[in-house]
Amino acid sequence: MKTLMRTTAWLALLFAGLAGAQASWYVQTIIPEVVSVRTPTTTIGFALDLTNYPPPSFPARYPATVPEGGVLPVQVFVNEPGVWSLLLEIPDLFDENGQRLIPARQILYRVNDGPWIRGSGAPQEFYTDVGATNGWRELRIEFALELLGNEPPGEYAVNVVVSAIREP
Repeated sequence: MKTLMRTTAWLALLFAGLAGAQASWYVQTIIPEVVSVRTPTTTIGFALDLTNYPPPSFPARYPATVPEGGVLPVQVFVNEPGVWSLLLEIPDLFDENGQRLIPARQILYRVNDGPWIRGSGAPQEFYTDVGATNGWRELRIEFALELLGNEPPGEYAVNVVVSAIREP
């Protein structure tokens, strides 16, 4: 019985010491800086058939037929102050044998009905702003294909890459 009482007293002292010990931690909510971009997963398509090719003269521009209306919606969300930019990369078009059919400079784009800009095959800054967007901001990128006369009719498709950068 004495042993049981000593063990109980010993355990009570041990747990009392643990119960008396307190620790405090600094709790902080961390929301990381975000520049997020959303675009539909789609290919930019151009249809050239006997109804619209060959044109009366060259060079000739053909609006994109895919996505619907030839417009790629791009949404961006930024939650921090500072300068940020959106980039667009348009690659050259190649055939199934790896031969270049159309260089990127023959694919044009414009943002929100602005001036037409030629693709370059490298990332191109197409939109820059400062500060948070206060929700998702949508931009419309429209595409056109310029043909010079040596391209065959058919359907052309290109996968473009939209990315974002933020200046420190």
